[in-house]
Amino acid sequence: MRDYLLFCTYCSNYTLLHEFEKETGNFLGEYSLLFNDYTHNSIVLNKFLLAHLGHTLRVIPSQTDEYRTIICTAAHFLEDDIDKYVEESKAQKEFNERDRRKQREIGRVQVHIIDHLLRYELEQISSMKGATPAESQVLLGKELAMKKALEVVLRVLHDKQFA
Repeated sequence: MRDYLLFCTYCSNYTLLHEFEKETGNFLGEYSLLFNDYTHNSIVLNKFLLAHLGHTLRVIPSQTDEYRTIICTAAHFLEDDIDKYVEESKAQKEFNERDRRKQREIGRVQVHIIDHLLRYELEQISSMKGATPAESQVLLGKELAMKKALEVVLRVLHDKQFA
């Protein structure tokens, strides 16, 4: 595991990027001891870049003497606000998770409504009688299509992947 920091040589300030997550394409961000978590976003990095616009910036990998020297001697950018940013990040994650669960529940309700409507339509078609053999064949085809659609809906309802 390799961590990084971004260092402004002009102001002697740094921000910790920590490890790069290949799955998301982002750095973990600043770390809060209070919350024992990372920001998991680039809010502090973006503020650092804007605050040091036009300055010479260097990315320093961990496990080097230069990294240790910077940590010990340079000023940590927005050090007092990191807990606030981590708290906001955690709140945003919780909101996104609640929203995802809500959307999933709405989807399940919609599938139940579709199930009910298909059953109603199947009852209507089943009670109809065709006046001619051709019309009876068409009604039979509609009935079979409704039954197949109901099977698909029931498979979705009982599939653990969609639960």
